[in-house]
Amino acid sequence: PLPQAAEPLLRIDDFSFTYRRASQPAVRGISLIVEAGEILLVAGPSGCGKSTLIRGINGLIPHAYTGTVAGEVRIEGRPVAELRLRDLAQVIGTVLQDPARQIVGATVEAELAFGPENLAVPREAIRDGIREVFEQTGIGHLSGRETAALSGGERQLVAVGGILMMRPRLYVVDEPLANLDPMTASQLLTILRRMADAGSAVIIVEHRVEEALELRPDRVLYMEQGATQYLGPVDGFLEIADPALVKLPFEAIVAQVRRSHASASAAPVPLPPASPPHPPQPEIPPRVEYVDVRAGYGAVEILHDVSARLGATETVAILGPNGSGKTTLFKAAMKLLPLMGGGIAVDGEDTAKRRVVEMARTFGYVFQSPSQMFFARTVKEELIFGPSNFGADPASFDELVRDSLAHVGLDAEEDILERPPMTLSFGQQKRLAIAIALCMRPRTLILDEPSAGQDHASAARFMAQVRAIPEIESLYLVTHDVDLALTHADRILLFREGRVVADGSPAEVVRDLDRWRACNLRETTLMQANARWAPADGGFVDAERLAAIAAGQP
Repeated sequence: PLPQAAEPLLRIDDFSFTYRRASQPAVRGISLIVEAGEILLVAGPSGCGKSTLIRGINGLIPHAYTGTVAGEVRIEGRPVAELRLRDLAQVIGTVLQDPARQIVGATVEAELAFGPENLAVPREAIRDGIREVFEQTGIGHLSGRETAALSGGERQLVAVGGILMMRPRLYVVDEPLANLDPMTASQLLTILRRMADAGSAVIIVEHRVEEALELRPDRVLYMEQGATQYLGPVDGFLEIADPALVKLPFEAIVAQVRRSHASASAAPVPLPPASPPHPPQPEIPPRVEYVDVRAGYGAVEILHDVSARLGATETVAILGPNGSGKTTLFKAAMKLLPLMGGGIAVDGEDTAKRRVVEMARTFGYVFQSPSQMFFARTVKEELIFGPSNFGADPASFDELVRDSLAHVGLDAEEDILERPPMTLSFGQQKRLAIAIALCMRPRTLILDEPSAGQDHASAARFMAQVRAIPEIESLYLVTHDVDLALTHADRILLFREGRVVADGSPAEVVRDLDRWRACNLRETTLMQANARWAPADGGFVDAERLAAIAAGQP
């Protein structure tokens, strides 16, 4: 008889799953095979079932999430449903979207050692593994640090390091780039590419397709509404993908526009509407003023003599490397951590004279990790908790809840008000966290990584909706999404090693590319396209509008 072909590393046959309290499947009829050494990119709009698919692969479905399962998932020929999570963890390494929900060790070394310790790996072998991971990931400078004091990006790298310690044969990585500065993201992709070249398989879920293509994936799985819309080579995906839903390389968007022009009638195609112009800045006191501020965590100083003024009626984006102090800047203003020196004024008043609860009337602060904001039983209870404690009229709650959910695109979700917040997808949790902040009717909204977990359309739509809310006077963003910042911000502040190294309009800040790269930022294809095709007297132009301009030129 002929020898039997070896089983693929991963086989999924007609997999469907419906969560226990849901009326519709989160994923339906998914079938695919992933071989050792292969890289599969999974893309699709927020809430399309990508994270549910991952839970089916790593065994959290059915072992941790209850519901109705159809079809089968097999790892090396063995049904996932019949394997213990302990056994699966030795084959599959998963990096979650939210590192705060993954890290359990009190220190960096304790986190890296956690998995091998539970498998009774000898202590000396664990020490050797930690040294190797430090070298692979470049996080040796975090040695001895408490994980609770790390930035979101630093936690993401530590979570990746914890998975590398386990040496799995399948890496499953759920949107790893959102918390990482562009240079560090590139470093992570290089590590994953190396793992695939060594024989492991990699499944990466990512909205930022342009950056993920650096991984050179073998195939792309594109999902919508829980089902497969495309499964095949990258080139075919770039031809059919909707640039409004996924972030594509600028050249791919232009090619699509040109194809649509060629197949359309001779009538000219109108340009997409431009974003509304930024309002002129009146001469009024800044919303926040920092004077020689020093701040940090415990004895570790993160901000070093920072001075800056953030306007009361402007959109400001903060960019820079992981751990450079971007989040610390706003936590200090909110009095969520003490100052080590200097002073901060909000609307001209020293924050030393104000209570944290008073800050909540001025600032709506959305954490990088949305799960840190949730504690109520249902979405509705989360939304009305703040207004209730501030003495708002209960008769206004229905309108308040309805408006806040509409602003973030959650109003159409089935039974959204009665759902437990932790049952939402990460992208939906992120939007709920923003809705919670909007319910407080703040004058300034502070968003830490607002595009994390959001597809391209959701992020762009949300930015437009927030800018249109009359009560929101100013918007401050901490982000690693360079194009989002350049397209929507009036001003950019570049941070490096706890100091402001640049402060100006997007056009002014990107002019010095050496400084830009020194802040771990990369020149995106949209930046290059703006330098070539954008009107000289205008601001930074978004991809869809600029592609329409470029498609009509040689």
